[in-house]
Amino acid sequence: MANVEHTQSAPAPGENDPGAQREPGEQIVQILRLVSRSAVWIGGAGIIFAAFMVTVEVIIRKFFVMSLGGANEISGYIFAVSTVWALPFALLNRANVRIDVIYLMLPRWLRSFLDVFSLVLLVAFIAVVFWHSVNLFLENYKNDTRSITPLQARVWVPQGFWVFGMALFLLVGAVLFVLSMIALILWRHDRVATLIGSRSSEEEINSEVASLELGDLSLDQGTGRLPPGPDTDAGGER
Repeated sequence: MANVEHTQSAPAPGENDPGAQREPGEQIVQILRLVSRSAVWIGGAGIIFAAFMVTVEVIIRKFFVMSLGGANEISGYIFAVSTVWALPFALLNRANVRIDVIYLMLPRWLRSFLDVFSLVLLVAFIAVVFWHSVNLFLENYKNDTRSITPLQARVWVPQGFWVFGMALFLLVGAVLFVLSMIALILWRHDRVATLIGSRSSEEEINSEVASLELGDLSLDQGTGRLPPGPDTDAGGER
């Protein structure tokens, strides 16, 4: 009986290496996503705290004729900081609002150029605001400027957090610009669209569906039930 040897072809270089298929700079983008997502969570928690504080302020004013003092001022600071801290997350996830009626009718290569051009304008505008904000922050810090309110808060404290949010946005914008330019030079318009392009209707729908599926999976794992499938009944039992 002849012996039959089964040979297995060697995998191509990097085939089983998860990092081989990774796009250039993707690791940096993932780190920025993590940082920006954390900033969004902190900002969201701040807004919830501000809403709670204002609610308490309204109640005690109504029934006890008292005031916490500075609730409106503090909530204004929190709202300003949380808004700026959300900008890097919005830029990374392409969540900024765009008027793309004509944009979607253009060729892909032209859309790539317009995406890079719009990113440059956006980052340039924030850079100007950042420059003046830094100067204002340093001046108020040097003079220990306080607000002209009963709270007399040091205004450079919220301004410092505000400047930090814009600095993070500029960092994200610079990284996206470099990666987009590399993709544009390599004539990879799909990569440019993934980084800074306007989100299409399909992407919006797929994102919502993925979020719902992730929520269903988390619910199934939390209850110990299996998601409905061919081997399970409606109650999640086999």
